[in-house]
Amino acid sequence: MSIFSSLAVVNADSTFIDKKNLDNGVININYNGDKQVAVKVIKDSVNYDYVLNGNNNIPLQGGNGKYDILLLENIGGTKYKQIAKESVELKLRNQDNVYLQSIQMIYWNENMQAIKKANELTKGLKTDSEKVKVIYDYIVNNIKYDHGKADNPGSNYIPNIDRTLSTKYGICYDYSSLFAAMLRSQGIPTKLVMGYKNNMDEYHAWNQVYIEDLGKWVTIDTTYDAALIKDNLKVNMIKSSSEYRIEKVY
Repeated sequence: MSIFSSLAVVNADSTFIDKKNLDNGVININYNGDKQVAVKVIKDSVNYDYVLNGNNNIPLQGGNGKYDILLLENIGGTKYKQIAKESVELKLRNQDNVYLQSIQMIYWNENMQAIKKANELTKGLKTDSEKVKVIYDYIVNNIKYDHGKADNPGSNYIPNIDRTLSTKYGICYDYSSLFAAMLRSQGIPTKLVMGYKNNMDEYHAWNQVYIEDLGKWVTIDTTYDAALIKDNLKVNMIKSSSEYRIEKVY
């Protein structure tokens, strides 16, 4: 259920969007108050909701055009009020650039251990296919599924890729965030996708990756494959997109 289902609207005028990275399809939200704040991003009647946590880089992944950005302040429980609204116009030459950026749920920088590991793994490799495969192999063979966290990840959970790397445990959100960050750091556009897999009841997260030498986006599910490998079962890295139902893309 959306945290905004009981939204009470209060209009206020404020400039809260930092547009310095807009040319890459990302905005940053400026807010210095002490209350819990969220952002609703609206384009063409499609909504994305984000609860701010200090890393306030928000992607505009719906393609070029006008986005309405609502700043929302918590007024108790799951209720929020609108305190500001702005609009931005996105005009990217390459709309895949947004899938290379560091954003709230795929936060990375060159100083992080996960990114250093990605650099180590891909050293000397030339093609995207080679780089994707070596990072995929590392994750599916080293990260274990955290069933305890899956039962209770906590409200507004956001992955931390270095924590996933160091503990070697995570839920699907952690797997897909780590994979996306490591690939993005190598200049490979990668989406974090949420929705459902055909043979699974639980809400799920996986990735879509643009492999330049193949000239196409492919579907990769590191969480699912790590479980198969644990059971000594055969895996195919590239999945059929027909096995998945997409609800959100980041």
